[in-house]
Amino acid sequence: MEHDIQAAWASSEIAELLMNNQSSFFGNLGTQNGWSVYAGRETGRDWPIADGVIYADNITHNSIKIAIEFKRQNEGLHGILTALGQSLAYLEKGYNASIVVIPEKYSSHPKPGEHIKNIIDSTIDNPPISVYTYKTPNSSIARPFSGRLKCIKDIVLPNCNTTSSTQVTGATSSFSTLWAHVREGMSHPNAFFRYCQAIKLLSGNRNIEMDNTLIPKDLYDSVIGLSSSYDPIKYLSSTPGDSLSDQAWRYVWFNYYFWKDLIPIFSSNNSYCVNSQKTKICMMDGKNQGLFSGRVDSIKEKLVKALNDGVISERKAWEDYAKKVHNDAHSYREVIDSGLFHIGFLQSDSTLSELGYKFVDACERINDANSGIPLEILRSAVLINGQYDAFLHYVYQVSENKFSCDPLAFTRTNSNGNISFDQTSYKQWLFEVLANEFRLIKTSTIRAGGTRNPFQSEIPLLKQLGFVKGSPNPNYRVGVGLEIDWIQVQNSLVYSQAL
Repeated sequence: MEHDIQAAWASSEIAELLMNNQSSFFGNLGTQNGWSVYAGRETGRDWPIADGVIYADNITHNSIKIAIEFKRQNEGLHGILTALGQSLAYLEKGYNASIVVIPEKYSSHPKPGEHIKNIIDSTIDNPPISVYTYKTPNSSIARPFSGRLKCIKDIVLPNCNTTSSTQVTGATSSFSTLWAHVREGMSHPNAFFRYCQAIKLLSGNRNIEMDNTLIPKDLYDSVIGLSSSYDPIKYLSSTPGDSLSDQAWRYVWFNYYFWKDLIPIFSSNNSYCVNSQKTKICMMDGKNQGLFSGRVDSIKEKLVKALNDGVISERKAWEDYAKKVHNDAHSYREVIDSGLFHIGFLQSDSTLSELGYKFVDACERINDANSGIPLEILRSAVLINGQYDAFLHYVYQVSENKFSCDPLAFTRTNSNGNISFDQTSYKQWLFEVLANEFRLIKTSTIRAGGTRNPFQSEIPLLKQLGFVKGSPNPNYRVGVGLEIDWIQVQNSLVYSQAL
């Protein structure tokens, strides 16, 4: 069983324990019994990276961030000492507390939890470090660590001594779910390939310069009109600096997304016509991704209509377009860059990891990321490093429990007596269960202002990678819910062992 999924299970269970014992852990901090506790992962990249993060919010107190350090049985007895060192490093990084989670016993030590507790008590003056031990988790149930965790060293957080003199951004960043951040319409294998390829090129000390002449004069002038201090190339790609990641994204943006033929808003200014040129990002269906056109609410469609209606000047159209391009470049970059880090293709300094090199090299051999070895590498990385194995575990187990009690849950019967599955209500129910019972989703922020549907990004990604059955859309079955392709899941788990 992989380390990361067990750490995810443990983080979820501890979050629930803290939620149910607020007065014990949080003491007099904040509104009493007013804490909301969630399990997630770090969004930042500053070392050391915690195995899991527990976030606690209270309306009358600053958010509390707790780092989880999880050790498996096969890491050996020496792991308890490295766990202690890492727990201290998390405090220095800026976490409010850390929790060590280790096996209840080793063959060479019957009580490692008590041992590490004694070390802490005898050497450190009341630090905000808690210690839990665990019995082997039961992966066949929704809560694998239910009843299998024991608190060996409890703490009352406000009574602990502060051990850190610094506050590092990585420890105070916003909530992120356990599974990797993705967005539908953005997280394409080919997009990952092109970004990794750019990083590889730049890591070889190759200087990639972008030429301002590829920007049409009207667009160039509109950027300068927004501010004379703006560099049009940097503004339109949302890359303000010259870091490795800035340069890589500029290269990808202007070569594969916002490339020369796609840039113009319209193809004619006699009777304005939308320039509907596609990007050079090839999606898994073999079609190139669209950008800024193709839908009635696309920026080019709206601007061309306004131009033809005579309600906007060309100058204003180019200015509005520049702002939209800038904002979308930032969004695409954030999704792709953070997604690649979360699935283990990028290191904290934005260079490629060993796995990232394997992926891009495999892609370059066949000039494709949508099939063959590149796709197998990506599947394994998303499943394990991206912790979508945990997501699938929770979806399957809670669905199984639900339908075993009520096989016709989330169904509707029409006038002819035909039964259909209501996937909308099913996904809403899944969302509420994972948020409220498993403490895995922060409901106050995850909805993006209430505009996004539950799992609008996660399920399409899993369908795209073959972990969810259905063509072209995911399957939802009566008495089953989301239909997971467990054969593909198992194949990817096995493949990961060879990487």
